[in-house]
Amino acid sequence: MKRIFITSIILILSFTFSLNIAFAEKSDVKAGFKKQDNQVVTEVEPNDTFEDVNQTIHSLDEVQGTISEEDKDLYKIEMQRKGEFTLYSFLGNDESYDNHYYYDEYAITIYDVNGNTVASSDYFYDDESDYYYRYLNTKLEKGIYYISVNADEYSYIGSQPYYLWPEVLYDADFTIDSPTANLQSPQIERKTITFQTSASKTGLQYQYSIQNKIVKTFSTSNAYQWTPTAPGTYKIKVEVRDPAFPSAVVVKEISYTITAYKPDFAITSFAPNIKSPYLSGKTINLWAKTNKSGLQYQFSVNGKVVQSFGAKNYYSWKPTRSGRYNLKVEVRRSQYPNRIVTKQISYDITDGKVYVTSLKANMSSPRPTSTSIKWSAAGKGVNLEYKFSVYQNKKWKTIQNYSARNYTYWKPKSAGAAKVQVTVRSKLSKKTATKTGNFTIFKPSYFSTPTLKSDISTKQAAGTYFYFTAKSKGSYLEYRFRVYRYGYWYTVQDYSSNKSLYWAPYYDGDYKVAVDVRQKGTKKVKTKKLSLDIREQPSYYFSANYNIYYNNGYLYVNNRGYSNLKVTKVQQINNGKVIYSYSPKDWITTGQSWQTYYFYPKKPITSFGYYTYWKVYYTFDGLSYSTYLTK
Repeated sequence: MKRIFITSIILILSFTFSLNIAFAEKSDVKAGFKKQDNQVVTEVEPNDTFEDVNQTIHSLDEVQGTISEEDKDLYKIEMQRKGEFTLYSFLGNDESYDNHYYYDEYAITIYDVNGNTVASSDYFYDDESDYYYRYLNTKLEKGIYYISVNADEYSYIGSQPYYLWPEVLYDADFTIDSPTANLQSPQIERKTITFQTSASKTGLQYQYSIQNKIVKTFSTSNAYQWTPTAPGTYKIKVEVRDPAFPSAVVVKEISYTITAYKPDFAITSFAPNIKSPYLSGKTINLWAKTNKSGLQYQFSVNGKVVQSFGAKNYYSWKPTRSGRYNLKVEVRRSQYPNRIVTKQISYDITDGKVYVTSLKANMSSPRPTSTSIKWSAAGKGVNLEYKFSVYQNKKWKTIQNYSARNYTYWKPKSAGAAKVQVTVRSKLSKKTATKTGNFTIFKPSYFSTPTLKSDISTKQAAGTYFYFTAKSKGSYLEYRFRVYRYGYWYTVQDYSSNKSLYWAPYYDGDYKVAVDVRQKGTKKVKTKKLSLDIREQPSYYFSANYNIYYNNGYLYVNNRGYSNLKVTKVQQINNGKVIYSYSPKDWITTGQSWQTYYFYPKKPITSFGYYTYWKVYYTFDGLSYSTYLTK
């Protein structure tokens, strides 16, 4: 078990060392050999002299022997041609002691047939295994050589086992040129390229690799045909060997660039034989046209392939459900399956049902005869057309036959209740839907001049709301209210069935209010007017106080308006009962001024309390007012 373990370590180290040497030298010649199972060679005595050599060892043999003081073991090796010779050795019975103690008390030497020293070993220490090893590496010409294992002259090595692992890497005796391609790089994908390699002698074997993956194993053919399927820069490697010396391999590499194929064609059209929209359950042919021949076509509906790649450039589609579909065609060349040109269209499929969503007139009912009334309809469906009919005097009459126009004009000549109907039809399915609207037509007749009344006096302060009501005798009447101010009439409420107006003037001055009455849709108008006298809105501040000790009081007036403010009465009220009243004659405060007025009761006012308050009566711009003063 110990020997096997040591052997494994030595082989691993040998292999690692060889790789490191090759990498450091960056050689294009791989001096190698065919790996085989290790041949175990056990030392046979006597073998102390060149004449006594009785064993020949070979590359990758495992040699087992024993060395003692003043002992020498010789082995024969034969180099069939020039090459590199490497040897590792391990010594010791007990690895933990003998190997460490005697590693430098023996030597390994290579001699030529004349007994001349060619190379000697050196030792090294391996940290990982914690062992010492002997190592020898040299270049040897073709011929016979001897390997000597011997203890040092003054060694006390005793008797120790040793292991030798030789390795021969022969040089190649030929040269090769770099691979050449029949097509110059770069080339597009999917094109077949032939590589050839020339060598300085015949009878060789060639192996090709692409991106370090073997694509053609060793054979006598020096060519390889390659059809790349993807773009990129590739490493093309050729390895050449002599079958008589398969370990000697010469390597050459080149780079080759493959570019992506760019489609050399275009889809000139992708269209159905029947324009969208169309009915479910019907067959529709989808045609694709291109500017080149020999292409493959694939069709998809809503992302699902319905016809795989093939030479047929159309697809017969029979949808069973209504909705909007995404239709796609993909076109390619068979030799470039991943380079695809696509085109998409949308297509609407309907069940053919029709719905009327609205039918409206541009004016409200009723209307007088000879009025031009526009009727508009809206529907849901595909390829719709509209027909309008009128029912009047117990008869239906078509006023617009089926057409794409969704509106019509109706000018009735006779009065009475009427019905207007729209019929919406799908040109595709021939299905229909209807909707009817009622409308009243009247003949203009007599109506009276209106009356106009206000709920309050027409003389008021600015900002006061009036409620006006109008009345007229007649049918189908509508009312409009207007106001005249500063030489202009303006409408405050347009024609409607509303007979009243709630309105307030915001500035003082003279106003006129008019109501216009007409029959709906007619031009004849009758009018009634009212004049308004609007006065300035008072703006003031009052403050009152009474001093029972001196039995006198005052009223402070701040007139913020422009007209004179005259106080006509001052009252003190307690719990709803007047306990003092005074009517001055000359308490007049001009506009934009203030004044304090005093009063002197004949006897003290004693009955006031928490619920006592003042009330002031005054006139302003010709109107009388009263107000309560809060505490």
